[in-house]
Parts: sequence; structure tokens; C-alpha cells
Amino acid sequence: MKILLTGASGGIGSSIKEVLSENNITVQSLTSKDIDLSKPFVFEDDTIYDGLIHCAGKNIVQGYNEVSYDNINLISNINTNSFITLCKEVRLSHGSNIIAIGSLWSVRTKERRLAYTMSKHALHGAVKTLSLEMSKNNMKVNMISPGFVDTKMTRLNNSEEKIKNINDYIPLGMVPPQEIANLCMYMITKNNFITGQNIVVDGGYSNRSF
Repeated sequence: MKILLTGASGGIGSSIKEVLSENNITVQSLTSKDIDLSKPFVFEDDTIYDGLIHCAGKNIVQGYNEVSYDNINLISNINTNSFITLCKEVRLSHGSNIIAIGSLWSVRTKERRLAYTMSKHALHGAVKTLSLEMSKNNMKVNMISPGFVDTKMTRLNNSEEKIKNINDYIPLGMVPPQEIANLCMYMITKNNFITGQNIVVDGGYSNRSF
């Protein structure tokens, strides 16, 4: 089995690559040096893949009165539009599973996340529509949306006190990246009838009231 993976250099992406590789799945990872997902591109690869995982993502933290059209388009291109292009152009075998890595902000939002939230909501809409259009080839298209994931980047961008507060607020605590990778492993190798869904993996965060 051979899988195409974007965003393999990040905390979640690297964990996905590691788990799949440990289970004898060949992972072809795309980096920004291979393809610039921030603008229209052509995917020139005749390899037939057995699945696609789009983990590449971009977030710029800005309020509505700061955000520019250029940044909205940049985030949209990387998070959403590139996924659609890959679904169109990657040669996928019959019955393949396709996974878009979304975000908790595909179902919720917070201040200063306008462009990012828009892109992840749009990605969910794309997943639902593609699940219908690609079903004729028995392809399943789903989204996995992590909440707060315990990656090196998360710890780099937050103080120890902030990390503790996040952990205390989430019923099951921050999500280890391996949990996202394990779910990807199942969906890529075992899933036959789940399609068009957004599976939120947030340790129960979204169940809490304000």
C-alpha cells in the first residue's frame, strides 16, 4: 500500500508518517520544496496511490479588522483549495480512502481565527461534497479534526502555565499526536463505509459549556 501525505514535517504529520511506516505502508510525503500549496499548481506524478492524507495547514492569527484578502486567500489555498486540487489530480486506486486533517475550528471558533476558521469550515464542505462525487469509484472522503494536540509546536508557543490550564480544561487532556495517527491508520486501511464525516478528536473539549 502506498499513501500520499502532505504536511509530514509538522507534529501531527510526522506522527502519521511514523505510524503508517511502522505498519509497512509506503508513505510518499510532499513538502513545500516539492509543491507550493499556497498557489495553483499541477501535480505531475503518474504513481497510483492507495490513499491520500492532506495534513498541510496554515494559520495566521489576526482579528477581522486586521486580516487581508491576501492572507485569507493564502490560508484558503493551503488548507482547502490544494486538497481539492490533489483529489482531482492524484491517481488513486479504486476504493481508496482520502483524509483531510481539519481542526476543532471546523465546528467551533474563537477570536482572531477568522481566516483559519473559514478555511476549515470550507474544507468540511469540500469533504462532504467530494464524498458524494467520488463514491462512484468506491472512494471514501473524510475529515479528522484534532483539538489541542500535544506537539512540540504547541509547547513552544505556550507557557507551562498555559499548557496546564489547557490540560485542566479538557476532560481527557490534550490529545497525543499518535491518537490522530492511529485513527488515520484505521481509516486508511480498514474503513469501507464511513464517508463524508468530520471526526472530532479533542478529548471532550467541545462538550464543555462556557
